[in-house]
Amino acid sequence: MWTIDELLVRDACIIVCGGMRGQMLDEFQRTQVWENMLAAETRSLYFRDLASRYTRQKQWITGLSFFFASGAAASLIGKAPEFVPTVLSLAVAGMTAYSIAVGLDRRTATMARLHSAWNGISQAYTRLWSHAGDDDAEDQLKQIIEMSREPSELATTDAPNDQKLLEKWQDRVFALYHLTGQHG
Repeated sequence: MWTIDELLVRDACIIVCGGMRGQMLDEFQRTQVWENMLAAETRSLYFRDLASRYTRQKQWITGLSFFFASGAAASLIGKAPEFVPTVLSLAVAGMTAYSIAVGLDRRTATMARLHSAWNGISQAYTRLWSHAGDDDAEDQLKQIIEMSREPSELATTDAPNDQKLLEKWQDRVFALYHLTGQHG
């Protein structure tokens, strides 16, 4: 005869364990994990590169703007022809307008968010690759695929599609896994 506490624990285990039990990955799903793992790592590196590029652009624009607007630039151009201060003022205005128009701050933040998201997805795929035989592997795969929806949508609407740069990072990832010369 079971006590009420034993039955509750026993029933909870049946409900929880039975409800959470998944399946191991089949061969197709293992291939999907491998390919998605490589793609996620590639995207992570791609968006990191874009974030770095936008940050450098912003730093150059800010640095040149401060320099051209400073007294040091004024003293250097004090002996220059009359049109030089006007040209430098126009250059500062142009660089500032460019930075605002293309939204460098927003783009940098978006690329950083995309890098972070894809890096996390890549790590999740790597963990799943190492545990593809676990009973809950199929559920983990579904969760990772769901995790990738939002970054995929954001990348589609807010990120450039620089195929040459993406190919550079894909080649790098393939080299890391000794898969050189295998474009997908």
